[in-house]
Amino acid sequence: MSRFDYVKYDEKAAEDQAQFKALFEEVETAITRNLKPGRASSLVLTKIEEAYMWIGKAIRDEQIARNGSAPLQEERKNG
Repeated sequence: MSRFDYVKYDEKAAEDQAQFKALFEEVETAITRNLKPGRASSLVLTKIEEAYMWIGKAIRDEQIARNGSAPLQEERKNG
């Protein structure tokens, strides 16, 4: 298994991802409602997207550590 493989989340990983997604959506809403459009607010949104990506990676890695492996998402396989 490669660090670049897409894996299917198990139930716990999917629940964790859903919780973080809800929190990040709240932050996104607060940003878009309270900050004027511009470079600073665009960078903030980019950084929370980046943080959300890293959370997904951490959840993936924790799932693999917990289960010893994870089924691949073959439909997302490159090449």
